[in-house]
Amino acid sequence: MKYASFLTSIIMCCLLSLSAKERTLLLGPKTIGPGWKDNIIVNASQFQQVNEGDIITLYTANAKRTAQGAFQDPQNWQAVAPAYGYFSVSSPVRMKVTGDILAIIKSRGLCIGGHDYQIIRLTHIPADEMVEKFIYKGPSVKMMPDWSAYANLQKKIFKDVKVGDGIRFHISKVEDGACIKLTDFTYNTMDPAVDGAPVSGDSFTYYIDEQSQLIKLTLASSEGISMRVTGKGYTLNKISQISCISEEDSDLSTAQRAPKEYKLSPGELFRGEKEFPTDWSGNLRLTAQPFQEFTLTDCIVVSYTLLPEEQLGNPPPQLSFRENGGKWKDITGSDEPVWYPLTGDDIVYTLDDTALDKLKTTGIVITGMGAVITKVSILHIE
Repeated sequence: MKYASFLTSIIMCCLLSLSAKERTLLLGPKTIGPGWKDNIIVNASQFQQVNEGDIITLYTANAKRTAQGAFQDPQNWQAVAPAYGYFSVSSPVRMKVTGDILAIIKSRGLCIGGHDYQIIRLTHIPADEMVEKFIYKGPSVKMMPDWSAYANLQKKIFKDVKVGDGIRFHISKVEDGACIKLTDFTYNTMDPAVDGAPVSGDSFTYYIDEQSQLIKLTLASSEGISMRVTGKGYTLNKISQISCISEEDSDLSTAQRAPKEYKLSPGELFRGEKEFPTDWSGNLRLTAQPFQEFTLTDCIVVSYTLLPEEQLGNPPPQLSFRENGGKWKDITGSDEPVWYPLTGDDIVYTLDDTALDKLKTTGIVITGMGAVITKVSILHIE
């Protein structure tokens, strides 16, 4: 009897382990063109495992500087919540599922719209895969109507924040029209997405999705201040750090597929103009899907043009290949990223067993600076 009970516990643990992953709900690409004319509805069946407090994440690519996304109720095209009527899509967008949002997506699905970007995928992370610890417990700051109030945050409270984490601002006494603005210590906006972003409920979360965002948190004034929080119409009480401990689920069998919109030329994985600015904010994500038939005799060729000479400096233009998930480790498995200098010639990336396995399970992120990626293609070496 004890053996049966123990066996049952093991099975339950395995089932929980299998379910506690970042699951793909929608697999792109899906181009959201100009003029708010394009959208895609993610079927309600994709959200039946979602619970209140879980996280829905939208991964995007090829977004123009002014691109915006929207999460809407397919029944009336209204935002599922005020904060999601429109938002920046320059980095992954994460939505915490409230009771009201859950009722919509479980019964009618979710419409994703906006303009001038491409949807790569939409995923679901269970709430218990998000670990939270408080890094600021006051004093509380009431944000005044004239935007005159600031909470000055010390650099040291962000010492454990890493790419992929969220910074959650716990708020109260929220008024109509309330909004938040996050700046660095020089009062420059941390990110366009938090330059007067609308706030509602009891919290607002700012996710660190790019190395450039993390770098800003490491810079501080002589008083040790690295971030300033302002806005209007709410009271800031506490701040916490949110870290995801889940891994990406490589099983795409239940994912909804976006309709195929165009056909790349044979052997092409990407064609366009993806800028990698000198602030390290550029990256190009490729899902695992196109690599399923890859072998060790295949390689990836990256074509590019260098940015104008006057935009370049130190370090020189370079790129690296990372896992598409988690902490963006180098796809070779190396603890430190392997950087390839960009001198004008195509980068030809050959595969070993480790890199091939990562390509087939997670896909790849190409990141770097100093160039515009124009094509990523497959080359078969005889």
